[in-house]
Amino acid sequence: MPRKTMEVSVEPTVLKWARESIGIDNRKVAKRLNVSVDTVTKWELGKKKPTLRILKELAYFYKRPLAVFFLPSPPKELPLPTDFRVLPKQEKSVLSEKTHLALRNARHLQSLTIELAESINRELVIKIGKANLTDNPEVVAMEERERLTMGLQEQFDWRNSLEALNEWREKVESLGILVFQFAMPVEEARGFSLTEGGLPCIVLNLHDSINARIFTLFHEYAHLLLGTSGICNLEEGFGKSSIEEKFCNHFAGAILVPKKDLLHHELIKPIRAYSEISDEYLSNIAMSFKVSPEVILRRMKILGLVSRNLYQRKCKEWKIKAEREKIKKGGFGLPPVKKCLLEKGLPFVSLVLEAHKQGAITYDDVADYLSIRLKHLNKIEQFIKG
Repeated sequence: MPRKTMEVSVEPTVLKWARESIGIDNRKVAKRLNVSVDTVTKWELGKKKPTLRILKELAYFYKRPLAVFFLPSPPKELPLPTDFRVLPKQEKSVLSEKTHLALRNARHLQSLTIELAESINRELVIKIGKANLTDNPEVVAMEERERLTMGLQEQFDWRNSLEALNEWREKVESLGILVFQFAMPVEEARGFSLTEGGLPCIVLNLHDSINARIFTLFHEYAHLLLGTSGICNLEEGFGKSSIEEKFCNHFAGAILVPKKDLLHHELIKPIRAYSEISDEYLSNIAMSFKVSPEVILRRMKILGLVSRNLYQRKCKEWKIKAEREKIKKGGFGLPPVKKCLLEKGLPFVSLVLEAHKQGAITYDDVADYLSIRLKHLNKIEQFIKG
């Protein structure tokens, strides 16, 4: 007869914290472990002790080291970013495991960046500006383009949207902003920004299209300018939070497609407003700026080139089309080196390698921080060296 695994004394509030920190309810845990919901509840109330085997399974399920369950109390964590998403009331507070994990990963990489920089005496310089909701988004966008040293011809010369995303990301990172990309459900969040934790941080959704990620990058950049952390789906609703979302959307469009440059574009007709507009026409302009047709249409609405009714009708058409063609994008099936750089970004990867070079961390630390096997380290080093 097999010997029963011994029960282990743990702090019940730690069990509850570990579960809630990844957005899982008791029913899902019970199903995963093949136990009753009542059993899971009793573990978290201290009325029943889990076995060591159960703790190991929970550690894997919650994406936590086993040692965390032996803490005397739940660790203090920074609060979740403000939820700016427009969702049905019953779904407002729901975040999936993947989104919770993306938030945790971003916080962890924030912390690691600070620790590694201190270990090699590197100063982390943050050069991001500041803005208020009373500011004109057009003016703020123009100022930030100058800060990013971005010229229109350079933008037009990029070969495609993928190159645009990489170049914009590098520009933003040069200001001391961490930019990560993690997979999350697109219908749940397009991205988020973090102002707490010592370093400003932007996270893009790897499941989103490249053009959408470019827009999200600057939507979240605007949140950083305003000094607010936020989880966003880029929709504009009603109330106080919608004012900030409208500002961030306006800013993102203005920095990507400056007013004067759009008005002087060769395809823009010198008339007051368009009565009709084709997808092909919008796509041709969008290709110049390396943005989506939606961004061009929004800019044209703001600048009075299309009516609000035409804008809303086109957006509705695109939304219906997108629902029919819904396809997950990015983040899967990538080579380990490419995935590492895509998710964590060149500044963080370079910092880890430099810390190792100076003897501040071990090879095992490098593999852990970059989430790679050591056999891939040589390829990453070669890529960094260029």
